[in-house]
Amino acid sequence: MTFSGFASADLAFLTQLAVNNDRDWFAAHRAAYDDGLKPTLAALIAETSTACAARDIPLSGDPKRSVFRIHRDTRFSKDKRPYKTHVSCTLTRDGRKMSPGMMYIHIEPEGGSRPSFDPDSIDPLDPSTHPSEAAAASDDGYFGKGPFVACGFYLDERPDIDAMRRAVVANPARWAAVEAALAKAGLALDPGAPVKRMPKGFEAQADGPLVAALKRTRWLVSRPLTGAEIASPDLPNALASFADSSRPLLDFGWSALGQTGGPA
Repeated sequence: MTFSGFASADLAFLTQLAVNNDRDWFAAHRAAYDDGLKPTLAALIAETSTACAARDIPLSGDPKRSVFRIHRDTRFSKDKRPYKTHVSCTLTRDGRKMSPGMMYIHIEPEGGSRPSFDPDSIDPLDPSTHPSEAAAASDDGYFGKGPFVACGFYLDERPDIDAMRRAVVANPARWAAVEAALAKAGLALDPGAPVKRMPKGFEAQADGPLVAALKRTRWLVSRPLTGAEIASPDLPNALASFADSSRPLLDFGWSALGQTGGPA
């Protein structure tokens, strides 16, 4: 299937699902999901992978394995709504969904309401449901804000987080160059879910200029996508262009984690 943009009818399905979030309604209307949203997202993954390859960006995805499920994990949530009201996927270096250094693509109707954030609704497999500390404090999450794309490192393992921190300490000039390159491209780092105290092993940096960088636990940049962009067949190129702008961050992180893909 060739990617021709997300049709208004497909996006309308997500809008209606937000109002009718129950299994009976989904079963009665799931053809719009199975025949519209799913194949369109699969085509987007394939063509964005090709567009990244053309720019020598080592990010790719599988039209089946790179997609996050639409079913919510409600086992530990007070909110028992069974479905997400967006579709999403990732492109990574090795094609595995949550490998470090990813492009995350989040598709939902532009605008819309902003539902309050329920901490119990976090899906471990879906980074769009993992709020930053700042977002959680403001009773707000990523979802419900419209489509967006993000690139960088959403890390859960302490050894990986500390590897990023060690890379910053080892080469502060390179990290400063990464921040400068992102700023020049108009990209701001996500708050990074910072820890409150200086992380163990980095206490010697407590009075230095790297405190903010070392307290963060995530390294991500993002930008919103417009309704016109997600409806356009040129969306794969727009996403690849964003990944290209994010490349200094990706290369820094891949190098820090011992992967190839950027200068050491």
